[in-house]
Amino acid sequence: MTPAPATATTTPQVASPPQPIIVVTAAEPATPTSIATSAPDTLSTSTPGEDTVPVTETPPPPTFTPPPPPPALTGEHLWLQRPVPTSGPAWTDKSYPYGSTRGGTLRPHTGVEFVVPTGTPVLATAAGTVVAAGDDATTAYGPQTNFYGNLVVLELDNNSGGSPLFVLYGHLSEVQVAVGQTVAAGDVLGLSGASGVADGPHLHFEVRVGENSYYTTRNPLLWLVPLPGTGVVAGRVTGPNGEPLYEAPVTLVRIDAPAPYTATTTYANGEPNSDGVMNENFAVDDVVPGFYEAIVDAGDRRFTTELWVYPGRTNWVEIVVAP
Repeated sequence: MTPAPATATTTPQVASPPQPIIVVTAAEPATPTSIATSAPDTLSTSTPGEDTVPVTETPPPPTFTPPPPPPALTGEHLWLQRPVPTSGPAWTDKSYPYGSTRGGTLRPHTGVEFVVPTGTPVLATAAGTVVAAGDDATTAYGPQTNFYGNLVVLELDNNSGGSPLFVLYGHLSEVQVAVGQTVAAGDVLGLSGASGVADGPHLHFEVRVGENSYYTTRNPLLWLVPLPGTGVVAGRVTGPNGEPLYEAPVTLVRIDAPAPYTATTTYANGEPNSDGVMNENFAVDDVVPGFYEAIVDAGDRRFTTELWVYPGRTNWVEIVVAP
């Protein structure tokens, strides 16, 4: 079946940045770097009497020139430092992103993972006050006790539009701060590990808005500063009446140059929450800047739209899956 086109825009409903314009130009043939200027325009075979064969150059493929970036999205955050050192590794695990159930095998994820070895320093992402430090054996900070194991929760000095803002660090092997202690961005809070419900050493990181509750999380990818030279893509995948589609596969394919495979799913129904302003239902980070096709496959139909990805910012896209 021929894929149906998607109805898509490039701005969130709460903001109206101009739609990016695709500018395609054909590059001029490269200027030779050799000092020789007497090269013949044709080649001749070595057999006497045969006609010469003219050689024509194949022009290079078109180049894509990005338009000026649109204004920053209303509600954009991107100010929290990474919670592990740059040698961490400091990129987020793409196999279990915020809102994912990993194909229905796990409960909806309320944070992101940093797959770092046991003993990696865990860092304050911003200045704040420690409001929880220790284990969760008696007090449930998640859906049950003994869920995060050793944890730290900070209430940050900066809030979210007037609402309290908290960050949680879970599965630590060691906690090195105490309740009531104030910390600065980059201070060591403890060491990573695999305590609580964990399938191996890693750091679980959450952002909570309004109150320190498992049910008030937001996608940390909308808050963490992108890695150098990368951007964040966020957006909405909806049905024809604007209803969000749950766990729909989203793939980004770069058009203008090779790029790493990039894919995610929209949020599952349940605990995951959209940002109060953006109202997104998916986000993916560490995206190399460039010109992309966003793809959503629904059964035997494919819906697509295009977008430019700029570094150091949240890049917005919407796809409507028609009936």
